[in-house]
Amino acid sequence: MCNISFCRSEPTLLRAFLHGGWTARVIFRCGSRKFVAKLGGRLARVRLPVRTSRLVLRFPQLSDIPFFLRYLNEPAVFDPVFYRHTPLKRTDEVDFVRRSLREARDGSRLNLAITIRGTRTLMGGIGLDTTDWENGRGQLGYWLAKPYWHKGYGSEAASAVCRIAFRTLKLHRVDASVFQFNPRSMKLLRRLGFVAEGRKRSVLNRGGRWHDEVLFGLLATDFRPFLPRK
Repeated sequence: MCNISFCRSEPTLLRAFLHGGWTARVIFRCGSRKFVAKLGGRLARVRLPVRTSRLVLRFPQLSDIPFFLRYLNEPAVFDPVFYRHTPLKRTDEVDFVRRSLREARDGSRLNLAITIRGTRTLMGGIGLDTTDWENGRGQLGYWLAKPYWHKGYGSEAASAVCRIAFRTLKLHRVDASVFQFNPRSMKLLRRLGFVAEGRKRSVLNRGGRWHDEVLFGLLATDFRPFLPRK
């Protein structure tokens, strides 16, 4: 998993309902109230849901929250994803909903749930921060529940989002960061063409030990789309 503090604001993924086959409108429900928000800025170019050969990337729903809380709070998932040390709570998710509507409207973030095509089985989340339009730069973050590791789903989802970043949003580069104890995520990024460009030393104290954060970058010209094995 790739560090996703930027797209969860330290604990979150977008909780909203997608209305229709593809749209730039987000239908959001909170209790009995319903709100409508538009995907703003260049994000309005993105067709949702995003489909790959095996996956569908859609806006997460409020009904997904139990899944997120269960699997994101597992140490094997939590430790390589977050800087924080306290488990996620339901209130964290609700707080994020309010932020996510603003972020969707202003075109600053695209956060999606990763599901299996056909069965709609939920397996994780992925996000693209797009706040640096002037420099054509985005930042990628993702995670998968442990039962879905080692199947290429993470690479497939990340490839789909990078394709959106470069071909739809016309970004110049995408950044990502990974804690040094997460070699699987580094392998995923390198598979797509990311290059390790540096590191921040001793940024995380996990389990009584200090860990570095490795910084990766991918230029549009270096992107290698992932093709799952048939």
